[in-house]
Amino acid sequence: MQVLSSFTACLSGWGIIDTLRLCLPSAALETVELNGRQFRIVRLLAEGGYSFVYLAQEVPHQERPYSGRREFALKKVLAATGDAHQQAQHEIAIMEKLHHCNLLPLLVSARVPVDGIRGTAFYMLFPLYQDGSLAEELERRSRANSWLPAAEVLHIFLQVCCGVSAMHSMRPALAHRDIKPHNVLLQRRRPLIDGSCGTLELQRRASDAELDAQPLQEATACEHEGGEFAAVLMDFGSTLPAIVHVNSRQEALALQEEAEAHCTAPYKAPELFDVASHCTLDERVDVWSLGCLLYFMMYAISPFERVLNEAGGSLALAVINGNVTWPKNDSYPEQLRKLVLFCLNTNPSERPHVASVMHKAQSLLRQLEPLSS
Repeated sequence: MQVLSSFTACLSGWGIIDTLRLCLPSAALETVELNGRQFRIVRLLAEGGYSFVYLAQEVPHQERPYSGRREFALKKVLAATGDAHQQAQHEIAIMEKLHHCNLLPLLVSARVPVDGIRGTAFYMLFPLYQDGSLAEELERRSRANSWLPAAEVLHIFLQVCCGVSAMHSMRPALAHRDIKPHNVLLQRRRPLIDGSCGTLELQRRASDAELDAQPLQEATACEHEGGEFAAVLMDFGSTLPAIVHVNSRQEALALQEEAEAHCTAPYKAPELFDVASHCTLDERVDVWSLGCLLYFMMYAISPFERVLNEAGGSLALAVINGNVTWPKNDSYPEQLRKLVLFCLNTNPSERPHVASVMHKAQSLLRQLEPLSS
């Protein structure tokens, strides 16, 4: 018993007990108040690490009566340590700067101390995208052996590129650094009266109007609105200033370690696997990830996971070498495969910027959909 007490005391000293308590379900968390609005947690949608995403419904009250069901995605981040606290604040600060129709908007956020525990819960409220992530869509299609048409691949890809371009165009420029299928949300477009589909209409439906308790800066007009799905890029916890000057081996190792912790390996640029001691990294780390994302939309696997499945070995080595293989009897046009390779240039100084990628994608889409141009 004494040993157990000592062990528990050690865990408490390290903050582990507080973290475990934060993770436990609690009736007090069934309803959350954000800026004077009440939201009821309905069910868990996803989880990872100390983050949980819930389906939440706004609870009507006397001052805000309304009809209909208003559903949102509510992200809860558990911060029992200083590093976790800083990471959550960083993510919120980044999202407050982003205002683009292809970047998931933060509607409201709140920091809530947890009584009796040395920890904090951060809540972030987002529009709900009913059709889930791009990864989930491809998983469904893979099971049904029903792949995305080439034109739809490009429609989704261009929307993600538009969001990335908005980040790269900021001053200072931002790099997302973790572009992957799980971080792209989809929503089927709602037909308008004239039979067309509109992203603005979808955004109104997604959250039943933005929360007036914390109005957002108006999003920019969408550069690309075609296709069956509207797509937004999400999860900005890995986002950093795009331009990084590395002046020593110590700085290189620190950046490499940070990339290992926050960037998903099969979509990570080769220069982040082995950071040079004297170099400059820029926003084109995202262009590499876009190439991997485009490949995934075609084949439901990242290009370098395919290489590992076929030949084994090291993922890092496969990425650094940039070897890409293609399925036999591929039905996608050769120009689409060339667009993938255009993004996957292992030399970061020769890799294109996202504007060049978008130009090629738009040209290819016009060839595939000549009647719509």
